[in-house]
Amino acid sequence: MKITHRAHVVLTLLVTFMTGSVISVNATEIIKEKTCDAIQNAINQLPPEGGELALLPGTYTCTHPVVIDKNNVTLKGTGPATLLRLADNANAPVIIMGLAENVPSRSTRHVRVVDLMIDGNRANQSSECMGGACSDAFPLRNNGISIRRCVDCTVQSVTVYGAMSGGLVTELGCRRLTIRDYTSYDNEFDGLAGYETEDSTFSGIHLYGNKAAGISTDIKFNNNKFYDITISDNKTVGIFMRDSLDNSFTNLHIRDSVQHGIFLAQVNTDPSTAATGNTFTGVVISRSGGMGILANDASCINNMMVGAQFINNKHGCISEAASGLVENVGAICR
Repeated sequence: MKITHRAHVVLTLLVTFMTGSVISVNATEIIKEKTCDAIQNAINQLPPEGGELALLPGTYTCTHPVVIDKNNVTLKGTGPATLLRLADNANAPVIIMGLAENVPSRSTRHVRVVDLMIDGNRANQSSECMGGACSDAFPLRNNGISIRRCVDCTVQSVTVYGAMSGGLVTELGCRRLTIRDYTSYDNEFDGLAGYETEDSTFSGIHLYGNKAAGISTDIKFNNNKFYDITISDNKTVGIFMRDSLDNSFTNLHIRDSVQHGIFLAQVNTDPSTAATGNTFTGVVISRSGGMGILANDASCINNMMVGAQFINNKHGCISEAASGLVENVGAICR
């Protein structure tokens, strides 16, 4: 039988695939070995201009975090069939986008994590932070994904569950992130948390059954946009905000929060750290165990609720520490 050039190329690729742990096809490295160490080794071997790493269907076991601290790197799975699972007693984050040092000394740019699932294996971990009790010595919390001083970075079509800390956390100087089609549940703390993050977009977010809040924002979380958010059955509040300025939420549904739907606050007694100037448009908040929205401090000024439905929240619809903290346009309380 005559073998054509095309068939010869395909055959060569198949032989390479069967005999190696990593292969390269059109500058994409395919990680065959089902460990996060293999993923990390591939990242470390990428050229300075970066590259794309493709993960196969199956479970990749993580005894250490995958640290993507190079620019222009894409880590891509095959959807829910690709699972990164933290090993028993690993006590580590699963993916770190950016530098893993205490405070990142530089930005990391154009990192993408797409089309995969992450299991933090919370039941078989013993520590919230990597290395020991959370402190300056051990600052890395064991999140599903930690995004640290990352600029123009993307997480898309990713599900995180069972993390020992948060599902996905942005921190320490993130800018222009895109978080799209992200689902998170059954984490020890928040489904999604943001700190020192600006000018970023979060869309198609589904957060449920987390042991703390659905979304938590703090420490200069400013000028970010949220679209198409569903938050349900979280064990504290739907959204917790403080030190958060001029963020917008559009098409937001919150239901069955054990405490309040939305909680606006300041840090301790410092009025300069309040949640201020935030806008919520097209909102449904239902069946909260406390208030629909609570503005807990008089410093939480200039917040706006536009086109909201408050339905069967146990302690009422809107509560303010001082009159006029939340401007209402077309809100219905029932």
